[in-house]
Order: sequence, then structure tokens, then C-alpha cells
Amino acid sequence: MGTCHAKDAKSVLQALDTARDKELNDLSSALTSLCRAHTVVLQWVPSHCNILGNEAADTLAKEGTTKDQNDRSTTFKEAKTTIKAKQHKKWLQQHPHYNKNDVFHLLTRSEEVLIFRLRTGHNRMNHHPFTKFRIGQSDQCPCQTGSTTTERLLQTCPLHDGLRSQIWAEATTVQGKLYGSLDDLQRTATFARRTGVSI
Repeated sequence: MGTCHAKDAKSVLQALDTARDKELNDLSSALTSLCRAHTVVLQWVPSHCNILGNEAADTLAKEGTTKDQNDRSTTFKEAKTTIKAKQHKKWLQQHPHYNKNDVFHLLTRSEEVLIFRLRTGHNRMNHHPFTKFRIGQSDQCPCQTGSTTTERLLQTCPLHDGLRSQIWAEATTVQGKLYGSLDDLQRTATFARRTGVSI
């Protein structure tokens, strides 16, 4: 058996080292196949540091780029994965409060809808339809003390003070009510339903 020394970017080696089975990419699969017939050593070598063979490896790599390459179009699955990854990254940038330990997916469907609408502000309370589409007379809360927003409904609207104190015995932030534990989210969904406000 021969020994193949592969030199690559440090980040690539780290990604391969931490990849879980379901995340294996083409490179991982190719290496797995290669390892059946050869002993493969992956080693990060800093570029041009007078390490024996580094210049030869660079020359061979450049020569390889001039060779005919197999014409391999992107599959639908690969394109879908790439698009989803980019969209997910963009969504995370737009939702800084989100964290990967979010228990949102453990809610019932109706609870998910309520929490999602409260989190995004895209809901049927007066503020969103009036400011975005000019639907309704105004964006005012029925209590006439401010706009009907998620924060007002959950925190300060005097029409729901009694219910609010029943649901939350202690003061809780909007962040806690919308991004807290499963119990926190369920309390928020219960509160939203019991107010009778169309969300």
C-alpha cells in the first residue's frame, strides 16, 4: 500500500475532522474510498515555509488545473443545499435573538403560529396592517395609549394587566416571553389566546 500525503487549507481539515456522518461531502466520500486502498495522511502545511516537497506539491497542483476536468454539473440536491445554507445564514443575520437551542419546534402548530407572528411583528394587530398596508383607522391599541405592537400587548397594555399578572407571577422581559424556555413560550401563547386579540 502506498502513502498519500494530502496538503490542504487548515479550515478544510478542521471541517473534515468535525463533520458528522450526515454532513459528509464529496471530499469526505472520496477520501473514504481512497483509504480502502491506501494509507492517507492529511496534514496542514503552511504555504511556502521551506518545507521539503511543498514547492513540488504547488507545481503539481497548478499543473493539475490545466488538465481536462470531468464535466460534472451541479445536481438539484447540491443546488438546494447551497441555497438553503445561504438563506439560513441571511435569516440568522436578520434575527439576532435566535439561538440554535430554540424550543420553538416543540410547540403545537397553533402555538408556533402565535409565537411566530408575535416575534416577527407580522400579525393582525392594528400596528402592522395599518403601517404596512393602510388597513384600518389607525395603529392604536384599543386602550388608546399607544400602537398595538407585540411589546405593548405582552408588557404594558392596561386592558390586559389582570390576565398578565395571572400568567406571569414575576416580571418577565419580552425576550424571555418570546425566546425563553418551552414553558415561557407556552405561557405567551396562552396569554395571547386569552386576550381575545386577533393575532
